[in-house]
Amino acid sequence: MNILSSGAGRPDQGLPLRSDQAYVIEIGETQAGLVSRRGGERVFTFISAASAFDALEGHRFATPGAAERAARQLASHRRSRAPISS
Repeated sequence: MNILSSGAGRPDQGLPLRSDQAYVIEIGETQAGLVSRRGGERVFTFISAASAFDALEGHRFATPGAAERAARQLASHRRSRAPISS
């Protein structure tokens, strides 16, 4: 999981400082998506980066770790349902 963040306010403009946060969620070598939240929000929203994780698109999570666990569970479920090739 990688972190990206940005401050939205600038003290010299008289705007309140707010820290937006975004985390990249990777499962193995696949970028599953990212979760982000604005400074005033309490939850992280999942944005899918791979079609295999579209089922999580828009879901809200309390923590980035919770989103990563959901993505891992989805990937594991998809692998277990994959047809066996000969």
